[in-house]
Amino acid sequence: MNFESVKSGNLHHEYKIIFSAEEVEQGIVDAVSKYAKTFKMQGFRPGHVPLNIVRNNVEERAVNETLDALVSRACSDVLKQLGAKDLASKPTFRFEKQYEKDQDVEIALTIELAPDFELKPYNMKLEKLLPTVTDDDVVAARLDIMTKFPIREKADDKYKAKRGDLVVYKATCYNKGKEDKKKGFENRIALPEKIPDDAEFLLGFIGKKAGDTFDFTPATDKDTVYKISITSIEKALKKISPDEYVDKRSGKNLKEFDEELKEQIEKDVAARAFLYHKNQILENIGKQYDFEMPEGVIEQEMRSVLANVKRDAERAGKKLEKTDEELRAEYSDVVHKRVLLGYVLNKIAKKENIQASEEDVKNAVLAEINENPGMASRIVEYYSKNPDALNYKRAEIIERKVIDFLISKADAKEVKKTRKEVEAIVNKLLED
Repeated sequence: MNFESVKSGNLHHEYKIIFSAEEVEQGIVDAVSKYAKTFKMQGFRPGHVPLNIVRNNVEERAVNETLDALVSRACSDVLKQLGAKDLASKPTFRFEKQYEKDQDVEIALTIELAPDFELKPYNMKLEKLLPTVTDDDVVAARLDIMTKFPIREKADDKYKAKRGDLVVYKATCYNKGKEDKKKGFENRIALPEKIPDDAEFLLGFIGKKAGDTFDFTPATDKDTVYKISITSIEKALKKISPDEYVDKRSGKNLKEFDEELKEQIEKDVAARAFLYHKNQILENIGKQYDFEMPEGVIEQEMRSVLANVKRDAERAGKKLEKTDEELRAEYSDVVHKRVLLGYVLNKIAKKENIQASEEDVKNAVLAEINENPGMASRIVEYYSKNPDALNYKRAEIIERKVIDFLISKADAKEVKKTRKEVEAIVNKLLED
């Protein structure tokens, strides 16, 4: 094997590597000999089939195995020469031409090293929010819950549907006057307290009794008409005391309910405050560090960012007017910052032995399921079929732990803030 450097930098290295025809052939012969020990063919005892016959049957596998082994050895030799400890990504290579018997094999090998840098002291400046949750916050949250999730009871046949009620209905589909049984369905819908003036379908239920009907034509298909027949109505009990609501909703007394609600609000506000603290930590890191980063990793992150931008625009029904070149220029600083932060946080995690246990990952997935109980089976299937998704989840957990660690080490100035003040601060941060 002969290799020569084509391009060499601090992190990015390219090599031209040539494997002689002799060493390739010897590798193939060794691979064929290995297969021959167990090769079976009618008319021969296992392991006694002539090598030329074995080779005719396994040559493609033997060639691939040999080339893989040679490339692996080349990568190892190059890394030893570089004295590299950490790779930025898996080495990549390409064959300059297709393999031909009795011909040298040439590959182009690219290796990118991870940046080497010293960690700075952890005592960063930090304005730490201390959120306070008042009794008024709890009352307001409780009233919001009572409005969004009212207690309902079945109404009689004379009752007319109002906002907040739950309506069970049957929809019969007619296309150009002819019933289309395949598109008919039954459903239930909770009527929101606030219904936009152009929400024709939702407004159609208001003032109707069980047994009443109305017609609805989708804006996207003027030839189709749905005849909506109201089956039953569950009316929202709006004139209900907090004590009665809590008793019917949870079987608890009002004091217990409010105490649990306050704990939940405190967790939610603390989570919002964490975003503010995290942003300060990341801004500090961005100012403290400046080092060269691998071109391939930057490019990979750029592609990921652009794909997300395009996907978000598509979901919002917007057309991107900018070219890829313009988008790359716009997001260049964002990408570089994200990669730099990733390297720093990862190095801190290694130094401080900050890890995500299997229990941490399991609890994170369970939390995701608890937030979306109707999607439980899909979430489980997604993670079981996508190991990379679990690795991403593990990385998120480690990042959170590192940020918590840096917050604990920061030179913090504590500032008391109300729930509304915390939300205003974080909302402005997200907007910026």
